[in-house]
Amino acid sequence: MQKEISKKNLGIFIALIIIFFAFVLNYYGYYDLPNEIRIIEGKKQEIKLNIPMSLQLFCNENNFLTINGSQVKDRLYLNLKNPVVIQSSKLGTYNLEFRLFGVIPVKKMKVHVLPETRIIPGGHSLGVKLRPNGVIVVGFASVIDENGKRHNPAREAGIEIGDTIFMVNHQRIFQAEELSRIANENQEKTMILSIKRNDKIFNINLNAVKSSSGVFQIGLWVRDIAAGVGTLTFYDPRTGYYGALGHIISDADTGKIIEIGEGEIIRAKVTSIDPGRKNQPGEKKGMFVQEDKIIGNILANTPYGIFGKSYINFQNPFYNSLPVAPISQVHEGKASILTVIYGEKIEKYEIEIQKIMRQTYPDGKGMIVKITDPKLLEKTGGIIQGMSGSPIIQDGYLVGAVTHVFVNDPTRGYGIFAEWMMDEVSKLESETQVMKNF
Repeated sequence: MQKEISKKNLGIFIALIIIFFAFVLNYYGYYDLPNEIRIIEGKKQEIKLNIPMSLQLFCNENNFLTINGSQVKDRLYLNLKNPVVIQSSKLGTYNLEFRLFGVIPVKKMKVHVLPETRIIPGGHSLGVKLRPNGVIVVGFASVIDENGKRHNPAREAGIEIGDTIFMVNHQRIFQAEELSRIANENQEKTMILSIKRNDKIFNINLNAVKSSSGVFQIGLWVRDIAAGVGTLTFYDPRTGYYGALGHIISDADTGKIIEIGEGEIIRAKVTSIDPGRKNQPGEKKGMFVQEDKIIGNILANTPYGIFGKSYINFQNPFYNSLPVAPISQVHEGKASILTVIYGEKIEKYEIEIQKIMRQTYPDGKGMIVKITDPKLLEKTGGIIQGMSGSPIIQDGYLVGAVTHVFVNDPTRGYGIFAEWMMDEVSKLESETQVMKNF
């Protein structure tokens, strides 16, 4: 009987110890660590755990991976109060497992060792032109017929603001003038409009109305091009691809994402600045330079920026090239951005990365940044429209790009990790290769 009680007490004691250590691990954010990290081949990567205990670390491959300068031979004891420094001399994926008392698994982590990627950082001011796959409906207009009666043919047919009209009578259209011409030529015949609304594609029958001026109209305001000024994030001289803006382009009136039919980038210069204030976002005002000279196309409009092929070799006045930092390498602290405030001159300004959101999947809000440079604060008040895409440099690496401003505090905003933007370039490369093979 006494032995049974002792065993029971021992079991309770062990359970309490496990619960205690689980609580400690959770308290110190151990379970918030990513399930996988990426490091650059041959480069040391430091992970700060700051957990006041020691754990045993096991690894499936111990010939090429070193932890705190030692190979993981069968197992390695780590004091997690101190930073853990990982390094590998071989590309590949390594499976790590942290165990409590060398027995109880508490965390598994994959370490992906990648080759170093070097790019030319941006900061250049870009003119951006997007032409959707069709025309975007941005408003309705009444049509007064010959008898003075008011009609709303497009609205009554079921068309909605934000719809994309990409075909009329089974013919592709790309410009507002094409839609107007077909409506007038079609006259009293029923028109078949092919519509894309969100992810749905369907047809709508529509009859134009002869207006008091004798022209047949359908009562629509449409847009066939979106244009603006943004900032280049990087240019890859190896492939010719570039990334810019760091966020998706939506139609200004409808808020709908613009699906690219055609698009190009051109040179732009900043002519003036509207400084940002609380609840009043600022803006770079610019103009296109040599508008007829296209310097690149736009192949993708994504939540992580616009991407395409450059027709010129971009150069940076501060760096010949920089390596791209994996997310696990980015840390809170001092950094800098490159951007244009006047004309086409790229300048370097100091910022602070205030918070890192550890991510294992792409998201545009990966870090919170604060403008600290007095010169930039005096000129812009902080982050302003047109600054999106400005590259963020830290410790000699491209770590990300500015994307959004906090409306209630223009000195602060969000940034996206460069790793996610580079992934989009990799997708474009793969798609291009598939097309070549096809």
